[in-house]
Amino acid sequence: MANRFYTLMVIPEKTAKVRRIVVPAWLVRGFVIGSFFMVALIAIMVLDYYYVIDQIDENKQLKVESRRLRQQVQIYRNKMEGIEKTMDRVQTFSTRLKVITNIEERDSLVQKLNQSTLPDAMANLGVKPESVTNASSFSQLAESSVEEILLKSDERGLEDQLGKLQENTLLLEQNLQDLYELLIDQKAFLSALPTRRPAVGYPTSGFGVRRSPYGDRDKMHEGLDVANMSGTPIKATANGSIKHAGLKPGYGKLVVVDHGYGMETWYGHASKVLVKLGQKVKRGESIGLIGNSGRSTGPHVHYEVRVNGIPVDPLPYILEN
Repeated sequence: MANRFYTLMVIPEKTAKVRRIVVPAWLVRGFVIGSFFMVALIAIMVLDYYYVIDQIDENKQLKVESRRLRQQVQIYRNKMEGIEKTMDRVQTFSTRLKVITNIEERDSLVQKLNQSTLPDAMANLGVKPESVTNASSFSQLAESSVEEILLKSDERGLEDQLGKLQENTLLLEQNLQDLYELLIDQKAFLSALPTRRPAVGYPTSGFGVRRSPYGDRDKMHEGLDVANMSGTPIKATANGSIKHAGLKPGYGKLVVVDHGYGMETWYGHASKVLVKLGQKVKRGESIGLIGNSGRSTGPHVHYEVRVNGIPVDPLPYILEN
């Protein structure tokens, strides 16, 4: 049979009187059970306190990381926008060069360099930039997951955008390289065109069939004769290298300049040759002096333009009056 009461005896130290307290059993059991729950509650509160303190520290770190992430995203956005604007300007300049130089478009460069910016990449990932920049509490940041945003933006967004930008940059670089090489080639070609007069003087005979000064028969005159006093400088009409510098039957003292592209210029009847075989010359550089050597009836320079070995009329090439 269970006890219904418990007796507590209090024995004082200096008196002989003993106090006797009778406590009901249900009250004792209730006190024990209440004490157990109180201890458990205190333990739970202590653990929860430390957990909250740890969460506060973690929240501070997440806020710092979120702030750093927003700054990094803004930096990437600014860089991407700047690069895209620069690429647009370069592409426009490249297109103008193509029109000027009449170069054909490469198949790989038909696509326009208007790649999407970082906000577009974030939108494709399901992340709105406003959700990052306007986040006001940790709960909103936790929903979008800072680490997930960082990984997705870096690996799936930024890397993809930068990869495409790098690819288009390489294609544009190749395009500009082609234009550069074409312009260099055209510059060299223009430098090889005999666009000036071979000497100061008076044209006495042009290109075509004429009456030979040494007989009563018609003969093809394969160049342009420019007469002046002996010693007048003979100028190279275009850039090139000396292919012949010396005597040649009929031409007397002859200078032949090879301009490349199958084009040569001949300067005959000189009184003196001022260049050597293999020497590089520039347009307007003196290569000899007017004379009367070879089959000549007076001081002049016999000037020929030959294309692939065939004499052609020099006048259409000369731009000087």
